[in-house]
Amino acid sequence: MSSINSKNSRTVPRKKLTLSEDFSQVSVDQENLPKVPAKSNFSIHSRSTNPCREYISASRRDYYKITLMTQGGGIMTLGQRTYVIKAPAIVFINPLEPKLWEPKGEQDGYYCRFTENLFEMQRHSRDELLHHPLFQVGANPVINLTEQQTDYMLQLFGHLLKESKDCNPYRQEAILIYLQLLLLEAKRVATPQIIPQRSLTTAQLLAERFTDTLERQFPITSEQEQIHLKTASDFALTLNVHPNHLNATVKRVTGRTTSEHIRQRILLEARLLLMHTDWPISAIAHSLGFEEPANFSHFFKSQTGHTPHTFRML
Repeated sequence: MSSINSKNSRTVPRKKLTLSEDFSQVSVDQENLPKVPAKSNFSIHSRSTNPCREYISASRRDYYKITLMTQGGGIMTLGQRTYVIKAPAIVFINPLEPKLWEPKGEQDGYYCRFTENLFEMQRHSRDELLHHPLFQVGANPVINLTEQQTDYMLQLFGHLLKESKDCNPYRQEAILIYLQLLLLEAKRVATPQIIPQRSLTTAQLLAERFTDTLERQFPITSEQEQIHLKTASDFALTLNVHPNHLNATVKRVTGRTTSEHIRQRILLEARLLLMHTDWPISAIAHSLGFEEPANFSHFFKSQTGHTPHTFRML
């Protein structure tokens, strides 16, 4: 694996882009590509039978992706960085950075895609996902593997594939366990060769400070808690920057504005509290910074199509 300066990258011709509604990849002139199943938070595929053909993801995605390459390789551009990848390797793709993939040679291995919602039942695991070093903007996402490391990764992907196909009891719990083992093993392997090399720009550092500050307000564990940073101006004041500068920087680095990040994080916490507590809706509204329950209900319905009450009954 090697990194190529983005200034030397080839000019990519504009091609027809197709975006699926179920947060699958944006494909370039390709049909019948595998998609994450509707209403699912996890999918896994073989790279030999369902290869990742050339495509461009021109904007942020809603899913994380881990690819194990046991044969073949290619050229991947993630954000402003380009990598030449050769098997055996494992690659981590975060939802925030635009991606270009150009495969080279026969492909084999696995890839899985999943969303944050997969971890709704385990908040600690979700926090680990959000802060996993290989999913951070600016991190080196490519890990070269030894034969022994490849064999172990293959076992984990094999277990994930089996659990995804079977309808055994505790299927989702098993998928979470194997996925957590995969994330842990990748972090172990990456520690000596990837993590010390991470170097963030000033813009990336500010965007990370913002997302970390936002995340530190959660989870809400009692009805008496209330978030205090609710607007872009609140965060700008805390981070000692101008709101316009913060918003422009976060948008450039992550593809979303500060307000979009705040709104989506509050929405996720609202869904979790409605699903996993019996707190009154008025208490949840107060905890999430809404002065009136009616304002919270309007916000929630505009984002989900359901009122908080009907969502809780689903």
